[in-house]
Parts: sequence; structure tokens; C-alpha cells
Amino acid sequence: MRASLAVAEVLRREGVEYVFCIPANKMIDAVAEVGIRPIVGRHERGVINMADAYSRTSNGEKIGVAMVQQGPGAEHAFGSIAQAYSDSVPLLFLPQGDARSARGLRTSFDTIEAFKPITKYAARLDDPRMIQEHLRRAFQLMRSGRPGPVVLELPLDVADETVEQVLNYEPPIRYRSAADPKDIEKAVDLLLAAERPLIRAGHGVLWASATEELAEFADLLGAPVATTYVAKSAFPEDHPLSIGSGGTAVSPGIKHFVPDADVFLSIGASLLNTLGSFHLPAGRTIIQSTNDPDDLSLQYPIASALVGDAKLVLGQLTDALRERLKSSKATSAGRDVRAEIEKLNEDVKQEWAPLFTSDEVPISPLRVVSELIEALDPDKAVVTHDSGYPRDHLAPHYRATKPRGYLGWGNSTPLGSSLGLALGAAMAAPDKVSVCFLGDAAFGQCAMELETAVRNKIPVLVVLVNNSEMTGYGDHQRIAQERFGHKELSGSYAEIGSALGAQSYRVTDPSDVGPMLRKAIGDVEAGGTVFLEIITAPLRHRIAAVDVIPR
Repeated sequence: MRASLAVAEVLRREGVEYVFCIPANKMIDAVAEVGIRPIVGRHERGVINMADAYSRTSNGEKIGVAMVQQGPGAEHAFGSIAQAYSDSVPLLFLPQGDARSARGLRTSFDTIEAFKPITKYAARLDDPRMIQEHLRRAFQLMRSGRPGPVVLELPLDVADETVEQVLNYEPPIRYRSAADPKDIEKAVDLLLAAERPLIRAGHGVLWASATEELAEFADLLGAPVATTYVAKSAFPEDHPLSIGSGGTAVSPGIKHFVPDADVFLSIGASLLNTLGSFHLPAGRTIIQSTNDPDDLSLQYPIASALVGDAKLVLGQLTDALRERLKSSKATSAGRDVRAEIEKLNEDVKQEWAPLFTSDEVPISPLRVVSELIEALDPDKAVVTHDSGYPRDHLAPHYRATKPRGYLGWGNSTPLGSSLGLALGAAMAAPDKVSVCFLGDAAFGQCAMELETAVRNKIPVLVVLVNNSEMTGYGDHQRIAQERFGHKELSGSYAEIGSALGAQSYRVTDPSDVGPMLRKAIGDVEAGGTVFLEIITAPLRHRIAAVDVIPR
């Protein structure tokens, strides 16, 4: 068996059904030979985004795999691998490598050295006898502890060499650990002593499949639950204790509850201050739960730590809290903020109604957000945003009801990631409507992946809000904007969508937004690739539409 085929056979045994790729890479033929379908994209960044979302949407049960050529292919992939690393996403990156005779030359890109800082493991498959060992190590690392990407490079000449030994590969299983019982008791003491505790859920809750455990513990404690952008959908946002999600912008619930909270339980999070997470006020008591001890106290002093898998830790907390409550003959911690949250939600609904129902032309972007929320069934959708204002308008208001029903991202925020992510989500969850919400600046960085969707018959809905500018950038470069109009954009993107083969529509009337969204969703459910360009108002006077908690 040749080495490339040995790698492909391991992938088959791991249950890999698709690889996201750009030729040329000898592995593409090898995976096709064993029955794995190659999905060819238009840019290395796009195919990495597809693999990323495939892993996220399946919650790591299926690992996204990406393949590119040596040299420029690997170079172009760097940013999207860095994005997966920052968001702790497991994916397997298999670039082709230069032949061994070219190693060390100035013109030969050293993928392994370049990618070591942004992967859990980086290795070159130089020896055909070690292929299954490297792959076993890779999959074990992707499934253990903090998830993350792995890169394995197969050199051109090694790919055709013969593997002599019998392939006896068995997929490694995932191992999890719980927290120290003494730490659990201390955490429960702190939470019971709190007047206004608050639970901050991170991405680790999703990777641990701990949504039910989080809901059970929150109900017992009677505390509001907020998620970071990256963890959005880890807690059902139609739950009476949900106060939404936050990052660069925050939900009204976070804005209301976070400043007055006295004890924070951060579960499944590194507690780093990034664009994908909301900050905590200084001087509060913080309990940090993470499966990676390297996360502890990085940017906040903590009163207690719980090192372990989020699902197991939440089970421990629930058992310990219930035992403590039993002695006092109580069924919960005695707090109930549900009425406060319900009143806040009603007040917010009335406050934002004029923006959500605005008939102004060009169309208010918040009217688009409101109509999208009304048109979609969150139980049957996977939604993702792009960077910037589309993210900050959508994420605080869209209610995700099922785990991975919303793909939040943003610890690293490369513009134009949403379309590749939406394609990967559609492949991983074909029974859901996959939607990406992006602006005209972002579309300029990912537009050709629309053709990837059409060619591969991937049903996806692309909603583009076009305000003909790079919103927000004028605030940073005022002189360049005043003198040269540097943030202004132009283009008729629906025409591009049509030319690429998508069902494309341009919407200019606010009364058409809802009907067109419902039609588009129906077309996606029927297997279509649909592109909606909605002409929206510039945001020169709409900064107030984003609720940001003071940093």
C-alpha cells in the first residue's frame, strides 16, 4: 500500500466522509480511492473555514479535514488555521509537502515550523512506517483536553512510497476528567453566599455537550446565564434564565445583569478578553472552570478553580448544590430572577421595536435582522455571522435554541469567514437550513465560494446587507475618509451571485424583506443555493444600535 493510500484508509476508519480541498495534492486521489468525497473550494482560506465549521457543527463527533498543495497553498491557509486555533476547533490539516530533496531551500516553505505556534501538533510524515502512529496521535490530541487543529504534512516523494507493515489502526477514544471534589465544595460555598451570581458559559460547554447539565444547574441555582459569542447556543436562549450572548456587542440582558453581579461562574472558558467574549467588571469574585489548567488566572484573579470537562464539572456542581439544599429542605437556592429577565425582555422589545419595524429607505439593517429572526425556525437552522456590524447587530438579538444552531466565532475575527463556515455547516447538518449573514466588505473576501456551493450542490442561504461602505473604519481613519473617501464601496452583488449560478435577488423595499427571506428559506430547503442582496442604510447615525458594555 502506498503511503498516501495508508493515510486515506486511516481517514476512512475514522469515519471521514468529506475532505475540503484545493488541488494539487496527491491525497485527493487517495481519499477518492477509498470512497471519501473531495469538496473542491476556490481558496485555501475557504476550505479551511469549511473544515472548521464541519467540526463545530458536528460538535467534534466528525472531524473536518482540509488538503492543499505545498508552498503557496499552505501559506494561504495560515490565517484560517490561526482562526480555528484561537476558537479551539479540532480540524486536521493535510498539506502536501515539497520533496525531501528540496527541504531547507529558501524557496521551500517550511509548513511545520510555521504552523507550530497555531496548532496542537505539527509533524511531517517522512517515514511511511510512522503514518498510523502520527495519525493516532493527531486524533487523540484533537479529542483530548482543549480542542485544536493539527497539521500533518505528507511530502511529495513519501506519498508514493510503500507502507510495508499491516495497517492495524483503531480510532482513539475521547477521555475526560472531573474536578477535585474539594474545589467543587468551595465553589458551591461561594455561589450560595452570593447575592447576584451569574453564569458565564464558554465554548467548552458546547464541546462537552453539556447544555442539559448547564440548564439543570442554572435552574437549581436560580442564576442568569450568558454566553460568549463563540459559545452562543451553548444555553437555549428561549430559556427563562437566558440573558443572551456578548462579545464586541452585548445583549441587553448582559448589559443589565453583568455590572451588578457579585459572583461569576465561568464554565468552559479561558476567560480571555477577546472580541468573541464579553469582559467582567473588576473586583468581583470569579470561579473559573476549564479543562485546561493553563487557562487559569490569565487575565482575571480567581477565587476558585475547577479543572475538568464542563459536562462532568456541572454534574458535580449540581450534585453538591442539591445535597446542600437538601439539608435546608429547599428545592433551589431561593433566588429567582426569571421575572426580572421577563420584564427586561418586554422592555427591550418595546424599546427596539421602532428600529426592528422601520420602513426607512434604504432599509434599516435591524429591520433585516428582525425579519430574519421571524422567518427562521431556530430549531431547524444553523446561522453564522461575519465580522463587524453584521455580527454585532445579529448576535445580541437572534435567539439560538439548540446547541450549534448558531456558529459564533470571533476570538480571531478575519473578515469573510462566514460563507465558508456556512458551507461546512450545511455539509455537517444537511437537515438544517444553513445561513450566513454578512456585509459587502466581507463578501469581497469570500464571494467565489458561492460558486463552490452551486457546483457542489450545497444548499445555503447567503444574506448580504449592502450599505456601500466599510462601516466603522471611517472612525479610525477620519482624515483618509474626509479627503479620499477610503471606506466607500460599490457593486451590484446580486448580479455576481447570478453569474456564479446562485438563485439571486436584490431587495430595496423594506416590505419585501420578510417575504423574500421566507421564499429563500423554502428554496434552500428544496436544495437551492440562494443569495439575497439587501440594500441597507449606512450606519453613520446608528452606533446606538449596538449595545456595548463599558470595557
